[in-house]
Amino acid sequence: MAPRRETCFLTHSIADSSWLGFAAMTAFALALSAESSRVSAQEAKASPLPPGVAACDLNALANDHTRKGLNIRAEPRASSAILGRLPVIENAHHEKIAADVHVIGVRNGWFLIEDAGYGAYDLPEKLLPVYAGRGWVSGKLLTTTLQTSTLKAAPDENAADVVDSGWFDATAILDCKGDWLRIETPLSTKDRALKPRLSSDGPKDAVRGWGQRSCTNQRTTCDFGSGGK
Repeated sequence: MAPRRETCFLTHSIADSSWLGFAAMTAFALALSAESSRVSAQEAKASPLPPGVAACDLNALANDHTRKGLNIRAEPRASSAILGRLPVIENAHHEKIAADVHVIGVRNGWFLIEDAGYGAYDLPEKLLPVYAGRGWVSGKLLTTTLQTSTLKAAPDENAADVVDSGWFDATAILDCKGDWLRIETPLSTKDRALKPRLSSDGPKDAVRGWGQRSCTNQRTTCDFGSGGK
């Protein structure tokens, strides 16, 4: 596999000192026991999507670098009860690892997730169980890398091209449909400057568009030919 790019798509930051002693206790707040987490995840998979929720099927990374991490809420609104949290964790190699979530639906910029986890990144052995059932998270605090040549104006291969590139790092996920997702990505980084073909809504320093091939591998690029996600 090719080495991971230097560009980091986890856009918020934490002071290094705040990580001291944090790795062994992260995912503590509102985390469920292993048994209850497993049961809730199984029950969620057996349930249909709530009314008014558009179906999606893709993976993304939590992108909240506050100490407590990304809130998983009971309903798609900021005032809803918190079911669990997904902090960024530091491993023995001083790598900051974000939680990987499976997105199964969307409603008004809020994403319904299940099966949250941290993957095989040499994490602390004492890491407590993470809430793995269904819950809602804000797309403003999700990220991923799209390994695609273009962003489209709509979730369709035949739609007009908004901008060309070999990959796109998302600063926010705005919408999804099946395995398509609409992202916001910077127009300029230290590595490159994008030149959009079409205008899109959003900030002046960003471009928005639809793409596929969401890659959440935090060490390297994904191999979609081998089924990588």
